[in-house]
Amino acid sequence: MEHTNESILAKLADLVPSPYNVRRHAHTGIDELAALIDAQGWLHPLTVHEHVVGRGKARKAVLAVSAGERRRRALLFLQPRGKLPADYEVACQLVTAERAREVSVAENSGREPMHPADEFEAFKALVDEGRGIDDVAARFDVSPLVVQRRLKLAAVSPRLLALYREDDKAITLDQLMALAISDDPVAQERAWFDSNEWDRSPATLRRKLTAGEVEAAGHALVRFVGIEAYEAAGGVVRRDLFDDERGRFLGDPELLRRLASEKLEEIADPLRAEGWAWVECRVELDSQALRQFTPCEHTLRSPSAMEEDELAELASREAELERESEALQGAQAWEGAEAERIGLEEEDIEARRRVIRAGLKIWSPQVIVRAGVIVTVSREGDAQIIRGLLRESDRKALEASQRRARKEQEPRAVREQGDDTSAAPAQLPPMASYSEALIRRLAAHRTVVLQAQLMGNLQVALAALTHTLLRRTFVDDYVADRPAMQINATVAVHTMLDVADDLKGNRAFKAVEAAKAGGHERLPPQRAEWFEWLIELPQPDILELLTLCAALTVSALPNAGTASDANAVARALGLDMADWWEPSAEGFLNHVSKVQIVQVLKEARPDLGLRDVEGMKKDALARTAEGHLKGKRWLPQVLRLPVS
Repeated sequence: MEHTNESILAKLADLVPSPYNVRRHAHTGIDELAALIDAQGWLHPLTVHEHVVGRGKARKAVLAVSAGERRRRALLFLQPRGKLPADYEVACQLVTAERAREVSVAENSGREPMHPADEFEAFKALVDEGRGIDDVAARFDVSPLVVQRRLKLAAVSPRLLALYREDDKAITLDQLMALAISDDPVAQERAWFDSNEWDRSPATLRRKLTAGEVEAAGHALVRFVGIEAYEAAGGVVRRDLFDDERGRFLGDPELLRRLASEKLEEIADPLRAEGWAWVECRVELDSQALRQFTPCEHTLRSPSAMEEDELAELASREAELERESEALQGAQAWEGAEAERIGLEEEDIEARRRVIRAGLKIWSPQVIVRAGVIVTVSREGDAQIIRGLLRESDRKALEASQRRARKEQEPRAVREQGDDTSAAPAQLPPMASYSEALIRRLAAHRTVVLQAQLMGNLQVALAALTHTLLRRTFVDDYVADRPAMQINATVAVHTMLDVADDLKGNRAFKAVEAAKAGGHERLPPQRAEWFEWLIELPQPDILELLTLCAALTVSALPNAGTASDANAVARALGLDMADWWEPSAEGFLNHVSKVQIVQVLKEARPDLGLRDVEGMKKDALARTAEGHLKGKRWLPQVLRLPVS
């Protein structure tokens, strides 16, 4: 739209200040401007509009200066000093009163910088007069967001704005923008004046004004529920106009949790049809809460043709994205939007891959009827389904049920078998039929043997260490089997001695302790000197020391939850526990029943006649069995390496 102005001459004495002049703070530099006008002459006309002053009979129309008030004052400064005649006429541009404020903003923003507070209030006044935000933005060639930000700042507490006008160091623009996160002037003043001077950073002020609210950025529940769904349910969202990422704060955390819970329940309904003993929805689930459950063992089925095709497609697309990322990194201009797109798509690919892999897990019907499922929200804000979890009471019930089932398969009486060596060897009871104390004892022996063998195998030690770091770094979902190598370098020797009092007689234990003592002797006496010493150490020596340290962290104890990973390490080492352990009376036979001792003998020594064993006392039977088993390389199930 074009606007026409009328050029006129007006007497300086007839000009008055305009209420539409957006410049409100004190005018400075009047004498300097007067000197410039005196030297260079009149350069720019004033912008004026008709304005009525006075009351009653004294009312009269004058010309008010809406743009150029400093110049008017500079002329008034020159006039009494004889620089200008008393009837001096000033060149002016006459505009309508309706356009006076708009022209004032335009002219002042293009000349001496306006005080920011003046600009805030000027934009607000234009909007208050009925102009739309888009209209104001178009007239001043700025984005609507800029106008919204000015309006937000204009709405800050007048007391704080006055403080900003007086001294923009007493309260900075950044602090003012942080306070504008709230629309409540009282809350703004409380956040400012109730804080110590050193505790008024923009982040601190923003945090005080949003206390109790949920910041959307990076919040898992917000991503899971979605801002749109939250607002549709009546939730209020506070938006930070001064955050380039358009920060948002949700004012009703309880509503957010309720919506998340309802969404989880929808996901849980189909899972209940799978036959699990229980399905529980948890809006939040940390590692401490997960430790209350025992993960059940599962098998993996082969992927279906459709799943294989999808995995192949994901791998292909992932490779394409990798090439795109490499090309982007080599480009002269970094495209942030493209990099973000690639990153988001890679996250989506990994999430889809996790879902497929999780679907390959299979649990037996006996486990499903006692175990359960937790449906929760992952740290990325996706639904996470953790199947095959046992509560403590369910775990004990399942073990008792398994023991009963095995007993039904055991012979009713050992003597019924007599010395019939032609009978098929009795099947040994699996690990769970032994006491927990015995299982821990045997696991301690297996752990120390793993450590002893790993000390001498650099390749496997480095592979195990790298594998542990990879799992800690790249595997984000909850897995039942933890790495055998504890990345926090926990040494399990004291725990192993607690559960296996015969461990010190194990050859592997002696080898591990000797290697540990030898490694310690090499270290400088002062711990503070270790790092510098390592820097100067030849790489082969560092690798040898790293292998020793890595080996000492291995744990195959039952409570470590490392069975699968420990078995993988054992396979890589070619571990055969029969090279290191034999079933002695002290270490094994005294801790099992007479029936189990006979079963061991029948399996390991089918050539023996087993007459009258029921009449033997337990101690005598254990000592006899120890002699018969010596050198036969028999192992209980807990020490046998499972078939891969």
